[in-house]
Formats: sequence, structure tokens, C-alpha cells
Amino acid sequence: MRRLMEPHIFKTWLAFLLLAIIVIIVFQIVTQVEVIYGWFATLFWHISPFVGGFMLAYALNIPREGIEKLLLRTKHPFIEKRKMGISVIITYLAAAGVVWLAFILIWPRVRESVADFIAYVPTLAYQIQEFIYELSQNEEIPFHDQFDDIAALITPEAILSFFDGEFWAGIFTNLFSTVMGVISFIFRFALTIITSVYFMVESAKVKAVFKRIIKALAPHKVYKVILKYGNNINSYFKRYIYCQVLDAIILGTIMTLVLSVMNVTYAFTLGPMLGVANLIPFFGAIIGTVIAFIVILLTEDSTGLAVAAGVVMVVIQQFDANFIFPRLIGGQMKISPLVVIIGITIGNAYFGIVGMIVAIPIATVARNILDDFLLYREAIKSRKREVRTHEANER
Repeated sequence: MRRLMEPHIFKTWLAFLLLAIIVIIVFQIVTQVEVIYGWFATLFWHISPFVGGFMLAYALNIPREGIEKLLLRTKHPFIEKRKMGISVIITYLAAAGVVWLAFILIWPRVRESVADFIAYVPTLAYQIQEFIYELSQNEEIPFHDQFDDIAALITPEAILSFFDGEFWAGIFTNLFSTVMGVISFIFRFALTIITSVYFMVESAKVKAVFKRIIKALAPHKVYKVILKYGNNINSYFKRYIYCQVLDAIILGTIMTLVLSVMNVTYAFTLGPMLGVANLIPFFGAIIGTVIAFIVILLTEDSTGLAVAAGVVMVVIQQFDANFIFPRLIGGQMKISPLVVIIGITIGNAYFGIVGMIVAIPIATVARNILDDFLLYREAIKSRKREVRTHEANER
């Protein structure tokens, strides 16, 4: 027994014990992955207002810092003392004002375009049906005789059947659940806003607490490394979010104006949609342009207008990608397109659209960490080589 308590033997048994515990935990995770996934899903559902509040506070903190700097320029004692509270109030009032203006100015046009498009659905169904029927008459196309069955499914009656008596009966049957869902949404939305205000007001204290925890638990060198890359991540995210949102506004405005000048029917729907789609790196512009082109092709009488609009959208997207956005973002976040694609794919797999949006800053930080690590290893090897050369020369 005394031999087992010797330091080196005790450490060996302790290592085996920890390994056994880890193996058991991994085995339990693998065999009960669905239960664990359900537990995490439930946990995320309950804490999602706080996560949303943090994300909203982080995004709005970018303009708030700018407002705070402007307030400090006044050099008024009253304003300097209450700069945080005043800047928070101005930021949320400005955000609410932007939402209100968008609702008043843009929403009516978008609603009108959507209503017109829905009214156009029966005509669109007949056009698609006629196109498929023409394909069925072309004997050079493989399986042309099966196109008639497909065309029979695409009818206005089939589309409008979603809105028949059974549809509305189902709505009224589930009216209570719908009302409760709306109440839950309002409560969670209000909780998100309130949480975001607290996160923003207490941001300095939250940072200080995290720094104290890391400093207490980690060695000084590790603390310095974490602090360095934490600041880098924060800087990249702020700059990226600011530039992406600004670029989306610029692109959406240009697209709306150009499509309106070209007399595209749904310009006030497609323009903002293209701006929002551009928030998704790499794939967003492609997907948004393809969707817009298909809508214009199916809803406009002139095929030439659809082709011209498609060409114009591609040109504007290329101008934005190669001139506007690089000028906004600068040279700090230039990374390989392959890395961007991999980052977007992984981000979408685990975090959906949000993961796709934040893929570039995360990939940039990962690249910087890898570069620093390689430089560190290369410096160590270089020093060892110099030492060996020096020892060889002394001999």
C-alpha cells in the first residue's frame, strides 16, 4: 500500500483512472447521442433569448462606440459622466428608427410586390404547364412522354388548394396554439431586447470578469496569448459585421434603383432580397442572383428584359465583390477562396446561416493562429540549427 502511494506510481494510476473515465464518458456520448442532442437543443431553446441578446448587443455596440466618441468631443462634464447611458439610448432609438422607416417606406412596396406575385401564381402555373407540354411533344428529349404527368400536377387548382376550407379549418382548430406561440414570441423578443441592453451597459464589467477568470486559471504566457487572439477576434468581427451590413445596404439600394429604372415589376422585392443574400459570403450573391433572374424570367413578358436584368445584376455583383467590398474591408481579411468555401460549409453544417455569415472572420483568425504557430516552430528550429552550428565551429 505504501508503495502505491509513491509519487510516480500514484501519478501513473491516476492517469489510467482519468483515461478510463474519459473512455466511459465518450462511450456514453456515442451510445446516447440522440438524448444528448435533445438535451442540448432544449437547453439552447431556453437560453436562446440570452444568446440573441448578446449577439444584438455585440452588433449594436459597433455604432454605440462611434456615438460615444462623438459625445466625448463635446467635453461637457454632464455628457462625459453619462456617456455610456446616453450612447446606449441613442443607439437603440436609432435602430428603432431605422426599423420604423424600413417598415413605413419599404414594407408597403414589398407587400404590394408579394401580393401581385401571389395573384400571378395561376398565370405562372399555366405558363409552366404549357412549357412542359411543349417539351412532351419533342420526341428528341428522353422520357418526353412522362412530362404530361408532371404538367398535370402543376395547376392553379393544386396551388390554390392550400387555401381551401380545410386549410382555414386547420388554422382555426389550432388558433389557441397559434396565439400562445405569438405570445411566446413576443415575450422572448422582449427578453432578447432587455438582455441586449444589459449586455451592452455591462460590457466593460463582463470583459473584466472574463479577464480575471483567465488570469487566475491560466499561466501568464497563456493569458497573454488568449488576450492577444481574443482582441484579434473582437476586432475582426466588428470590422467584418460593419462592412458586411454597409455593403448589403449599398448593394441592395443599387439593385433596387437599377431594377426600377429597367421597369422590373418586383424591383422593390428583389433589390432588398439581393442585399440580404449578399450577407452570406461567396454563395449568397450567386443564389440571390439566380433566384432574382428566375423570378424576372417567369414574371416579365420580355425575355430580353430578363436577360438584360440578369447581365446587369452579375455586373453589379462583380463590381461590388471586386471594388466596393475590398475597399470597405481592407487587406486584413484576405484569405483563399478555398478556405472561405470550407469555412462556410462547416459553419452552415453546425450553425446554419449565422455560421455562414461569420465563417470569414473565424477563418481569418484561424489562419493567423496557424501562421503564428508555424513562425514560432520555425524560429525554434532556426535557433537549434544555430546552436548546433556554433557548437560545431567551436570543436
